[in-house]
Amino acid sequence: MGQHALLSPSAAHRWINCAAAPRLEAGVEDNGSPYAAEGTLAHAYCAKKLKEFLGLPTEGEAAEIKSLHDEYHSGEMDEYTDTYKVIVLEKLNGARAKTADAQLLVETRLDFGEYVPEAFGTADAIIIADGVMEVIDFKYGKGVHVEAKENPQMMIYALGAFDKFSFDYRIERVRMTIVQPRIDNLSEWEISINDLLHWANNVLTPAAKKAYAENGEQVPGKWCQFCKVKSSCKALAKKCIAVVQQNNDPRLLKPEELAKEVLPELATVKTWLTGVEDYALEQALAGVKLPGWKVVEGRSNRKITDPAKVATTLSNEGYVESQIYKPTELVSLTELEKLTGKKRFTELCGAYIEKPQGKPTLAPESDKRPVFNSVAEDFKDID
Repeated sequence: MGQHALLSPSAAHRWINCAAAPRLEAGVEDNGSPYAAEGTLAHAYCAKKLKEFLGLPTEGEAAEIKSLHDEYHSGEMDEYTDTYKVIVLEKLNGARAKTADAQLLVETRLDFGEYVPEAFGTADAIIIADGVMEVIDFKYGKGVHVEAKENPQMMIYALGAFDKFSFDYRIERVRMTIVQPRIDNLSEWEISINDLLHWANNVLTPAAKKAYAENGEQVPGKWCQFCKVKSSCKALAKKCIAVVQQNNDPRLLKPEELAKEVLPELATVKTWLTGVEDYALEQALAGVKLPGWKVVEGRSNRKITDPAKVATTLSNEGYVESQIYKPTELVSLTELEKLTGKKRFTELCGAYIEKPQGKPTLAPESDKRPVFNSVAEDFKDID
């Protein structure tokens, strides 16, 4: 297992806002998850495909793929990592049209120590050319839509890449690109080197120094979503309980109060409540006494242990197959797409697929989705 920086770029959105988070999280063991392993495998495929194009050795990627392939590989992973490769190479060709000796670097180790104490990381891809340098990050997850604009992780990688290559290239601007193919997200954002350095000196480094110290302040907010200690954080608990207590009957709230005071905190409260429930059960199972509470057996459903024998027994009693067996049905759309890859499945079966209108849900004005159009709205202007 590789080293991890205390102030990792991927958690910068959290420690920039909550200086206490890194030291508190450092005491919690990271057991990993299937999603993380799946992402690791997808990243290995991305790196291998680009390195093969460049004629570079791929022994490290091949070993990682071999260790994870059987459990986490799918047809759609091949498709999405191919998409990443195509996007990166298209960008490389664009850079070479302007700078003949533009370079593509894959899995580049970067040092951010000048701005963040003892921080380092590895950039998925960097395209270096005169004028504009591009830092590209591959995201295999699909649960959270990730934007490049003002993304602190990407800005830190941009700083590291600039420090490493600015002596050899004239770099005036940095483009940051996030490729998140499973949700068709290609997000790009550019910033001048002067503005990037201003942010580093006035926002990043002061926040990093506070977070690296051992007495940082706990500041709860939307950045708590993936914090390892959110379930036991007193500051977050106090904030969430206050939101609930002050607004225990939403029917008494004015629309302005609902929009400005409650809805912005909803995701944080939901995340905290789920985390608290999981943490409490974990503690109770470990033998910690929670006054007034106990662990009991949850509901479970009976299951047949030997379907073949049950079928044979009922057939011998005179019951026909249509009474014993379910009709054959297709597996889920997601599973079918994994068989062939999403693109190939759409080519083969797209004519037989429809997507009904989703249920209405509240979202901030900044959400890119259009306003929900109900049937009532469709007929509102008809006389």
